[in-house]
Amino acid sequence: MPFDGLVLYKILREAKEHLIGERIRNVYQPVYYQVLLQLSKNYLLFSMQNPSYMLLLTEKPDIPMEPAHFAQFLRKRIRNGRIINIEQLGIDRLGFIEIENFDEERADKVSYKLYFELMGRNSNLILVNEEGNIEESYKHVHDEFRPILPGNKFVPYYDDSKLNILKDDIKVLDDSFLNNLMGFSKKSKDFLKIIGIEKALQDLQKPYLFFFKDNNKFDAVAITPNSFTYEKLSPSEAILKVFQERANQSRFLEIQKYLEKIVNNLIDRSEKTKDLILKDLGEEKLLEELETKGKLLQSYLFKIKKGDKYLPVIDWNTNLEVVIEIDPLLSPTQNLEKYYKEIKRIKNKVEFAKERVKEVNNELEYLYQLLETITSAQDLETLIEIREEMKEQGLIRETKKPKREKKFETSYRKYEYEGFEILVGKNNKQNDDLTRSASREDIWLHTHEIPGSHVIIKSAGRAVPEQVIKYAARIAATFSKAKMSSNVAVDYTQRKNVWKPKGAKPGMWLYENYETIIVEPLKDIF
Repeated sequence: MPFDGLVLYKILREAKEHLIGERIRNVYQPVYYQVLLQLSKNYLLFSMQNPSYMLLLTEKPDIPMEPAHFAQFLRKRIRNGRIINIEQLGIDRLGFIEIENFDEERADKVSYKLYFELMGRNSNLILVNEEGNIEESYKHVHDEFRPILPGNKFVPYYDDSKLNILKDDIKVLDDSFLNNLMGFSKKSKDFLKIIGIEKALQDLQKPYLFFFKDNNKFDAVAITPNSFTYEKLSPSEAILKVFQERANQSRFLEIQKYLEKIVNNLIDRSEKTKDLILKDLGEEKLLEELETKGKLLQSYLFKIKKGDKYLPVIDWNTNLEVVIEIDPLLSPTQNLEKYYKEIKRIKNKVEFAKERVKEVNNELEYLYQLLETITSAQDLETLIEIREEMKEQGLIRETKKPKREKKFETSYRKYEYEGFEILVGKNNKQNDDLTRSASREDIWLHTHEIPGSHVIIKSAGRAVPEQVIKYAARIAATFSKAKMSSNVAVDYTQRKNVWKPKGAKPGMWLYENYETIIVEPLKDIF
């Protein structure tokens, strides 16, 4: 997130409105790299981890019982102190909070400045006394030119030679000016080039940030992000939402990867099982030869002599010589029994394999369908529903008691085309619910023998035009395993021709009386 000087400018305006005159009731470090000032009604949070930031909170976050060293030090100096001023240096990512407190030892008022430098990995909080000397800092810096150590004179890391858009008269936005602008991130500079200085100055006076999404990444900026759809939020609310959405996104990718790994492992296992079953089925071609030899052996049993290993006979059906293998250690009758036992064993194996291969094919069809719903999921709620489905199907076994999680009820994807509503399931549970709830005359679509979402065109008693069916078919192709193909076969029929077999897994349905259309997936529907 570009937490630049422009964003800080708006954060500080928000902070001034709520904090000037307030007393600091306590100081905490929720985690090592964060410092939290508790005031009467609000909390001011500083985060020194990259990306660094500060923001107002209305609720107290979880904090450890024992405060860290820096929080303990601040408590001794500024607890019960009153905030009398908050300033930004220029329009850069640094500034200070001026605090007035009472020193019991001196029996007099004292003044401190808590400087904040929100410079990514070089971020710091420095408490400076009235003489301008460092009392203590969050991070000690042993630097020859600018040491940040107790007792040293404090010099802000501030370059006032750069151009300040709020004070300097800037008319031309060429590269030399842009490179010399104070407080602008690269992203803010890009937006400035589009909207211009006058619009940027107007935006900076507005009490909100622009929250938007860029290439699947959430951000907040202080000036209008042209070419993006944005939401106007209070500065602290916008920053919180950025981190919340990014946390959800990170968790989304973590869960998606976890579920994909489980399903891919199950697919690999089932494919290996299928290969073994097909190998058993391949033995069926041996049956005809064994049965022929068994019948011939039974007819020519009297010709077997002690010690024979082979019995050459003429097959009366083909008039060809057939050589029958004989076990010299067994009697003729025992050899015959051995042949019929082998025939019976192979028959049983083949019959079992024929039934088993149906089960494995059904299982693989479900697993590939499940994998498609995982890879095409676009939000955390959909993935959580898929994970619940996998638990119900016994695909995920938890060894410890699961955490209680919020139950989500996600909605179908919805599209409108030429007055017709088109609904798309996001996962197998939704596919089941969508198809069950559809009217008999609604049009049901699914990619032909390819994993994908169920799609319903709500007919509302009307005849559905061919162009609407084609558009819905393109949506079905888009939300399928074939989304990267150019020509995809999609089946469609009325809902009354679709049914779920008894005992079928989620998302698995059968259909008849259908037509097939070849379409190209949509590229810009996501």
